[in-house]
Amino acid sequence: MNDALGDPARLAALAASGLLDSPPEKAFDRFTRLAAEVLGVPVALFTLVTPDRQVFKSSVGLGELRETPLSHSFCRHVVEAGAPLEVVDARTHPRVHDNPAIQDFGIIAYLGMPLVTAGGVRLGSLCAVDHAPRQWTGRDHGVLEDLAAAVMAEVELRQANRQVAAAAAELHFAATHDSLTHVGNRRALLADLAVVLHDRRHATLLVLDLEGVREFNDAHGHAEGDGLLTRLAERLEAAVVADGHVYRLGGAHFCALVAGAAADSVIAAAATAVEQRGDGVFARVAAVELPREAADADAALRLAGARLAR
Repeated sequence: MNDALGDPARLAALAASGLLDSPPEKAFDRFTRLAAEVLGVPVALFTLVTPDRQVFKSSVGLGELRETPLSHSFCRHVVEAGAPLEVVDARTHPRVHDNPAIQDFGIIAYLGMPLVTAGGVRLGSLCAVDHAPRQWTGRDHGVLEDLAAAVMAEVELRQANRQVAAAAAELHFAATHDSLTHVGNRRALLADLAVVLHDRRHATLLVLDLEGVREFNDAHGHAEGDGLLTRLAERLEAAVVADGHVYRLGGAHFCALVAGAAADSVIAAAATAVEQRGDGVFARVAAVELPREAADADAALRLAGARLAR
């Protein structure tokens, strides 16, 4: 195997493209169909080349065939060389004359253009195939080169869109989750409370306030204190499972917004999580029934705070 096919950077780019082993898509089928029609060939392929096989992301003229072993690949030579490959008659061509695809699939004439990312990484080939010897023209080369560029523009656009979506998701997570415990933050709680109250869903707002955390930090260090808070968040999330959500409002203040019967489980989880023999850490808990006891988020939090103070 040529080193170019197994290059880690190339394989990483191939995986990042999201194309390998993905189902057929109309957007790419248009390119192979156009290549077949404009060049007047029975077979056109958008091929991705791995170290052991070639995968057809889109194909015309090969029926349901989705991949072949690397032994049957003409496109591998395009990827290895990083340059177009023109074959007038495969049976006499020095590079491919012993390729089993000649016998198995009737590949005689071949013209392939490399599919290269903006960073110069070769993913595969866009190719045209004929079942009889053919003299490829300059026009044929130009058409296939333009179509290959259009294919890669679509590939790069999709990858850029995925990166933007991933970055947006990360920003949204950072804006709505606590950085230490990774549960929701105050912003997320207010948004979820607004939905629950607007829809008049029956739920319980539990507000938990840990006492003795400062003394715990003084005795054991802030890293241990952070571990205590993280453990509490994990236990609370395990308790609510699909019945609600957990939030950290800052410091040692937590909330849980849960469906009725799950409230007792949350309280028990809080007690278990903060149990530190002789360390004096305990949780005060206040509950507010929604929507019966509060008409909006501010009223719910004020009532919970007043009950905690008592």
